[in-house]
This record gives sequence, C-alpha cells and structure tokens, in this order.
Amino acid sequence: MDLLAGGLVVLAASFLGGVTGFGYSLVATPLLLILGFDLPFVVTVNLALACVTRIPVAVRFRSDAKRGRAIGLIAGSVPGLWLGAVVLTTVDDSTIKLCAGLVVMAAAVLLWRAVTEPPPRELPGAPIAAGFAGGFLGAATSLNGVAPVLLLARDKAAPRSVLADLALYFVASNAIGLAVLLAQGALDTDAVFPAFLLWLPGSLAGNWAGTAVGPRLPETGFRRLTLAIVFFAGAVTALTA
Repeated sequence: MDLLAGGLVVLAASFLGGVTGFGYSLVATPLLLILGFDLPFVVTVNLALACVTRIPVAVRFRSDAKRGRAIGLIAGSVPGLWLGAVVLTTVDDSTIKLCAGLVVMAAAVLLWRAVTEPPPRELPGAPIAAGFAGGFLGAATSLNGVAPVLLLARDKAAPRSVLADLALYFVASNAIGLAVLLAQGALDTDAVFPAFLLWLPGSLAGNWAGTAVGPRLPETGFRRLTLAIVFFAGAVTALTA
C-alpha cells in the first residue's frame, strides 16, 4: 500500500514538475515523507526519477536553453552535492527538513513581489552560486530545484527557457548526485528497486502531460505559480520535520 500511495504522489508531482519545470521534488518530497518513507530513500528515488524524466524535456526544448547558464548551474552543483551528502549522513533528518523548509519559504516570499518588476541586471557567477545551493539541498533533501528556479524567477526567464535550462541541470546534476550518494554510502537501494522501477512509468506519463501545459501559461501566471509551489513545499517540509 505504501508503494501504491507513493506511486500516486509521484504521478501528481511529475505532472506539476512538467508544468513548472522544477516542482516535482518540491511536491514529492514532503508528501513521501508524510507517507513514512525516510529521508535517504526519498532523496535517492527523487534524484533518480527527476534525472530520467527530464531527459525527454531536455531534448524537446533544447533550442530554448541558455547553455551558459545551464552549464554554470551544473558545475556549481558538484561541490554542493558532496557537501549535502555529508550532511545527509551526519545530521539529524528533522533538523535538515526544518532548515530547508524555512529557507525555501523565505526565498519564495522575497521574490513574490518582484514577479511583475523589470528583470534586474544579471549577477556574475549567479548560476554557479545557485547551482551550489541547489546541489547542497539536492543531496541533503532532494529539493535541488529551489535555488536554480529562484535565480530564473529573478531573471524573468521565459517559461520555455525555464523548462530547458532546468531539464539540462536536473539530468546532469542528479546523475552526479546519485554517484556522490553511492560514494558516500548514502544511496538507498530500496529506493532504486523496487520503488524507482515501479514509479517510473507514472512519472514519465505525468511529466509528459505537464510539459504540454506549462509553455501555454501566461508568463506572470507561470512565475506566480512557481513561487506559490515553492512556498507551499517549504511550509510542508518544515511542518513535517
């Protein structure tokens, strides 16, 4: 029954992930934790599912990608992934979840009012910094989309560009993250089999449906939906710590 309930959560989260380009882990992580799966399990299965399901998105929207930004996100995530894996294996789960939830909520609130303002000047090195933060949160909590999407929201990136850049980031960074977890002894084998194999078809279907909807949303509405999901996920993560 836990695997069935988890599969339904993954299906719904994958649809939202397809719509927004990043929302999968933000929705799946707190709900899977509520169902009773432990944090290493959730981190492992979410990184694996998001990696595989984003491959078709990266191919589909490759012409909309801002490759320099995507490469910066990926490169910055590598040291963050290593540090996050260390935290996952040494710090209490409840402490990790509470801190991550509070940080996510604060960031979403700060950016909400800026959605309709003109895009600010680009910050040198911002993708690398956002990638580092994303990698850290990814290995520690699987919330690796938070920092990159906040950067994209700040830069007022178009929905198709958001989908493309984040897809490239998730495919590469999550694959590296799984390798780091394995090296650190934090990879949960039960999350790979049977959970990943059982949940993958529903995740692919939900993601495909979501990507058909996301690019059609108005840009302002798309950004507000993105930040609302970020805030909600942060609140649920903190409350379930």
